[in-house]
Amino acid sequence: MIRDQRYILFIFICLIAFLLLLTACSSLPLIGKKKEEKVDKLPEGKTVTVEGMEKIKGVNPPKPESPPSKKPSSQPAPKKEPETKVAPRPFYSPSLPFFQVGFRRKVVILDFENKTTYKDEKIGESVAKRLSDKLEATQRVVTLDRTVISEMFHREGFTFESLIDPPVMKRAYQSLGIQAFVSGTVTDVSILSSKASETSDEEVAFATAKVEIRLIDASTGNLLKSFIGRSPIFGTKESGEYSRSKAVIKAIDFSLDEILEPFLRQIDLLDWTTTIAKIEGDNVYVNAGKLSGLRIGDVLQIFEPGQEIIHPTAKFSLGWTTGQLKGAIRVSELFGVDAAIGKVVQGQGFSLNDVVKSTIR
Repeated sequence: MIRDQRYILFIFICLIAFLLLLTACSSLPLIGKKKEEKVDKLPEGKTVTVEGMEKIKGVNPPKPESPPSKKPSSQPAPKKEPETKVAPRPFYSPSLPFFQVGFRRKVVILDFENKTTYKDEKIGESVAKRLSDKLEATQRVVTLDRTVISEMFHREGFTFESLIDPPVMKRAYQSLGIQAFVSGTVTDVSILSSKASETSDEEVAFATAKVEIRLIDASTGNLLKSFIGRSPIFGTKESGEYSRSKAVIKAIDFSLDEILEPFLRQIDLLDWTTTIAKIEGDNVYVNAGKLSGLRIGDVLQIFEPGQEIIHPTAKFSLGWTTGQLKGAIRVSELFGVDAAIGKVVQGQGFSLNDVVKSTIR
């Protein structure tokens, strides 16, 4: 009996000792835990050896270069705001009525004045010709030669000394439907030439030029704006026969190309109008047609000439008011180079002095 009690007590003491030992071990770090932390710090693909364990391959991705605590500051919110805040702003250009894009203005190109030291060269005529070709290529204007306008005026019995005079321009606007005149000057033409090499007789030439263009409103005779273009010398290299003339032409082209687009934008601001050439019953013949951009079915309004307003102090023309509406015609036929026939759809009592405008706004 006593032996059984001692045996039970022994077992009880052993159990308590085992529990105490287990509690003490739980307060110590696990063997593999500390080593696993080292594995986490290794790059993927590396291996380590842990005491009492086999080799373990690291599977965690590499640790980021910047510590986690700096993540909020790494967000480039202030820098990205301008990029995502709004969409890119489209290119701005002055808004124009739709009809001003479709119809082409009539422009008279006058000879340019040659103010260079090369007086014997026809540089002024060359500039006028090059400008006319470039404007025609844009298909935004109709260019008229000064000789043609002079002959038309002479057939009408109208005498004048120069087309540049304001009264002559106003007459061209009222009778022929011309919107603008263009004049200008050529200055600062310089030519540099030399031999291509010591053993060659071939000549190499460079040139520079300065061209000024003046755009004049035909309805008032007022200067609208002047444009100046200059050419770089490095882009005008020419060699061989006539290299000097070729270099000058290239310099002129550079100067004109520099001012062509702003020049056209200024022309687009002019009102598109035309005039009546002849009236036969319900048929109204107008001085505009296919070349000016008219199409069969277009409706044109006819107004009285209106009144020219002269500034009381400066004594220059401010422009023309719109006269009273007299009626409308519809284009029924396009003929000739630039003429059309319109059928009367509204109104009556039209005359050759009336102003014809498009109904498209």
